Amino acid sequence: MATLTFRERFNRYMRFKDVDRPPFYEFLGFWTETINRWRGEGLPAGVDVYDYFGFDKREGFPMDYGPIPRFIPKTIVENERYRIEVNDMGITMKILKTSTSMPTFIDFPVKGRADWIRIKERFDPRDIRRYPKTWSPELIEYYKETDRVIGLSMPGFFGQARHFMGLERLLLSFYKDPGLIHEIMDFWADFLIEANREIVEKIRLDYVSIWEDMCYSRGPLISPKLFEEFMLPCYKKLTGFLRSKGIEIIMVDTDGNHEIINDLFIEGGVNCLYPLEAAAGMDALKLRDKYGEKLLMIGNVDKRTLTAGGSALRKEVERKIALTESGGYIVSVDHAVSADVPFHNYVEYISIVKKRFGIER
Repeated sequence: MATLTFRERFNRYMRFKDVDRPPFYEFLGFWTETINRWRGEGLPAGVDVYDYFGFDKREGFPMDYGPIPRFIPKTIVENERYRIEVNDMGITMKILKTSTSMPTFIDFPVKGRADWIRIKERFDPRDIRRYPKTWSPELIEYYKETDRVIGLSMPGFFGQARHFMGLERLLLSFYKDPGLIHEIMDFWADFLIEANREIVEKIRLDYVSIWEDMCYSRGPLISPKLFEEFMLPCYKKLTGFLRSKGIEIIMVDTDGNHEIINDLFIEGGVNCLYPLEAAAGMDALKLRDKYGEKLLMIGNVDKRTLTAGGSALRKEVERKIALTESGGYIVSVDHAVSADVPFHNYVEYISIVKKRFGIER
């Protein structure tokens, strides 16, 4: 078969059609600390890590789903070790100065209905400032003609509600104020549809990704019953709209173990899940046996084996990469590549993948 463009390869492969080789990506990328470490272990200075390893090309449409206008950032406390600040999303958090680890979240802008009514005013879906400054007929033409894979990523229903309220308040509110949670999620479905309407009508998109991160190591943070009541109607509404505009690949990004809500995601119109966190018990081979071509998958290479290296790494990669022969699965690490992964281990991982795919560079 002749060499395909990045876009042709992705779209054929994710529809279980013949390709010249599987797509080659690190889908969730790398921590900044990881790249900094690797600069001292062999990654050349000034060279982009994606270019260095020769990944297939893709890019995201830069849509702004945040509050407009933004909140005014301010620092509340600062010392040598950390800083407590309110960011431009209205979230109060503690940030350590010595690492790029997750901040500690302290407070959130929505504590009840009065706060929700006020913050809604910052989420006008038709505000032109949500689009990139380069939005123009020329940009539309570029997205139609480019050979790169083009995706659109947006916050999901649980994910955005958590940004508004914080995890603890959100979980309690499912029981204490279910009406407010219904209102927030219904609003978000309508917001996403209207904010994205012009994009999906004018731009050729290869996939849409919805960020949720709604699971931990043993399961989802809400029950399937709550998902079915609060989130499923919103998913059906959003994915129905996207499919009416010709978008066939709709992904959800969530860490942790989402096994007991996979069927609900699929019923809601989702047909791709990632990053399939191995440490949480997710297994792409078992998912393929259960769902067949109903479910596309990305990730699932256990990041712990990249840290360990050696036979553990080789065994893990060879097991997962076998799935690429049937299509619909993109081999990738099951999260952003962390700073505990030595450069030479990652090089070995990439070498195994390239050899299997027949990539010379």
